[in-house]
Amino acid sequence: MKDTNFGKPLSRLIIMVAICMLSFHAMAYDFSYTHQGTTLYYTITSSNTVQVANYSSDNNFQNNNYVSGDVVIPSSVTNNGTTYSVTSIGDWAFSYCSSLTSVTIPNSVTSIDYAAFYECSSLTSVTIPNSVTSIGNSAFRNCSGLTSVTIGNSVTSIGNYAFCYCSGLTSVTIPNSVTSIGNYAFYECSSLTSVTIPNIVTSIGDAAFSECSSLTSVTIPNSVTSIGNYAFYECSGLTSVTIPNSVTSIGECAFAYCSSLTSVIIPNSVTSIADYAFYECSGLTSVTIPNSVTSIGNSAFVWCNGLTSVTIGNRVTSIGGAAFYGCNGLTSIVSNAVVPPALGNEVFTNPNSCNVIVPCGSLEAYTSSQWNNYFPNRIEEDCSSALQEVESTREFVVYPNPASGFAIVEFETLQEHSLLRIADLGGRVIKTFDLSAGTESVRLDIRDIPSGVYTLMIGNTTKKLIVE
Repeated sequence: MKDTNFGKPLSRLIIMVAICMLSFHAMAYDFSYTHQGTTLYYTITSSNTVQVANYSSDNNFQNNNYVSGDVVIPSSVTNNGTTYSVTSIGDWAFSYCSSLTSVTIPNSVTSIDYAAFYECSSLTSVTIPNSVTSIGNSAFRNCSGLTSVTIGNSVTSIGNYAFCYCSGLTSVTIPNSVTSIGNYAFYECSSLTSVTIPNIVTSIGDAAFSECSSLTSVTIPNSVTSIGNYAFYECSGLTSVTIPNSVTSIGECAFAYCSSLTSVIIPNSVTSIADYAFYECSGLTSVTIPNSVTSIGNSAFVWCNGLTSVTIGNRVTSIGGAAFYGCNGLTSIVSNAVVPPALGNEVFTNPNSCNVIVPCGSLEAYTSSQWNNYFPNRIEEDCSSALQEVESTREFVVYPNPASGFAIVEFETLQEHSLLRIADLGGRVIKTFDLSAGTESVRLDIRDIPSGVYTLMIGNTTKKLIVE
């Protein structure tokens, strides 16, 4: 049965984390200073530096609104004859200033701290200067009127929840200095249509772009190694995504509910597909699981009812429960795994309309496994390439040939896990040898093989072997 409550755990998690993150704590200021008609409050941080502080001395920040209109933060301020450089915008500095429409941040500022502009709902645009190196957690959270933001080239990190719930934000360019995008950084920026992620970013945090329903395309650069849980969850406008070869892990629910997603390229660097990774991507029509993947998580492609074909890589050993449940349009499965992957509960539905193609010589293994419970009389083996003859190649050599008892196969260093198969003249695989990455030679025990002519196969490359 379809799980209609799937999205609720994420909402509950957000609420709980938000309560923890937005715990109010009293702040004090040391002095006030008026610049261009606006009085701001400051805390001394060193003998010559200050940060902009919240004026409140209690916890009732919701009654703030102590500044309004256009505010210019000075680069320096003077108090009791001492001049201080303004180097940061402190925690909660302008929080709940719902009448603040614009703010000019000077080049002296290096950090925008926790919840600095939290719920400044009238703030429409902001330019973060090149002097700023960090944007703190929840810095612009709930700035629902914010339509554009320019992030300076010195920013190295965008904190958790930094632009969360900025529902008016339409586009954002992340500079080349940023190495990480925090958890929930752009969560529910529902008007965001495009995002440029630079080549220096190594991780996309949990739920970083979750529920950005207007986001239509995203290019993930080669620097990214991990895509967090829920990273693009319910980006219902997303039509395509290319995942680069640098990515090794795709998090749980990473693309769940991306209902417009029609294509996805999973690279050979990915070793596992997490639970619910592509849950209810109803527009997805085909998917190829690369040879690097060893496991497909529970409900990974559940309710992808537009999916018609699936290709499973040769190293997949397990497919989680309900992985393809509800994929009722599935008509073709090609499994390149010689050993049938172990199947969880209710992996497939509607098996009578789906054909399964397995490697040459693996038919008996599949028909005597769990696969036959799903696809009785629907499993076939593909031996079309088993007898293809390839001219002399440097990819591998076999000697002695003819051979008796044992034969040596030498090849260029294998870049990935491979299988060496021996097939008879009828194309039936009679023996298989497992070759690990880095192998340069293997000694074949052929004492149990009758005399005759056989074919050695590694991938699509073949050689004749004569057994005496």
